[in-house]
Amino acid sequence: MVTWNDLFTQGTLIDYSVHLWRARIQLKPEDLGIDMTDDIQKAFSFGCHRLAPSSAFEEINAAVGGWERDIKEHSLAFPILEGVRYVPDDQVKVLQQKLDIHLREFDIAVEAFIAQYENMMQEMLPVIEQALLSAAKTPEAASAAISRVTQEYPSREKVAQKFGLDWNFFTIAIPASKEAAVTARSAIPQVQKVISSMVEQLRNELSDKVVGLLDLAKKAKDGKSRTKEGFGLASRNSALAVLDKVDRLNVLGDSVLREQTQLLRSLLDSSETDMGNVVNDLAKIKGNLVADIASATAAAEKKLTGLGNRKIAL
Repeated sequence: MVTWNDLFTQGTLIDYSVHLWRARIQLKPEDLGIDMTDDIQKAFSFGCHRLAPSSAFEEINAAVGGWERDIKEHSLAFPILEGVRYVPDDQVKVLQQKLDIHLREFDIAVEAFIAQYENMMQEMLPVIEQALLSAAKTPEAASAAISRVTQEYPSREKVAQKFGLDWNFFTIAIPASKEAAVTARSAIPQVQKVISSMVEQLRNELSDKVVGLLDLAKKAKDGKSRTKEGFGLASRNSALAVLDKVDRLNVLGDSVLREQTQLLRSLLDSSETDMGNVVNDLAKIKGNLVADIASATAAAEKKLTGLGNRKIAL
């Protein structure tokens, strides 16, 4: 019987969220003294005004993007909890280190944004005012809309509070009692769903990459490729990055997945020039990846239930 305790002998969960001030205000036609019609309604679906230039958020967005990418590079989606992912135990430390770096970058970028906040506001207001004066039906309506926009600018202190990166590592555990044993049995389908999802995620990610390589190899075979070997350096490096990720996250020990990653690495490293052979090899790898998910899930359950009790709780 596989339980949550078994699943967390090999990993933990991460709950994470990002908070950003979007610096935008949505105006309605009536804010500008314009009568509502179907045409006006369509036109004003784009009536969103920026309170700060998009360029001011570039460094903040870069830090957030790197933060989110690293979370996904070191974890698997956890299908029964939204916004939660499963992190193998051997990935927790390296992920924590990377997230700390991104948080420092994020904090520095936010501080720089806040330092320029009042200057940006003074630069943006005339631009917004001119746009509202052109769109409003009357000067009075324009003045009212401008007043509303001005009021939408928070203080520096409140803007700073609107930015944040949060994460937390945690696990799900079943206490050792008779009542808990009943609960554990009822949770078996959920645990199995999670395990099956993890197996499928990694297989699908590798399969998608193989499909792309297969398309390139077929073009080379038919003489429609720009490179003789079918896929160039960028394609090879992209495939190797996926292989590294799959190997890193194959915590459930999917033997078929492990074998296919080894075969694909060998194929990428080989000097094979017959694109017909390459196409056949890639097609076989693709076929193996989509075959018998049920058996892989059963094998993963067996592996987990044989690992013993978790010794460390986060």
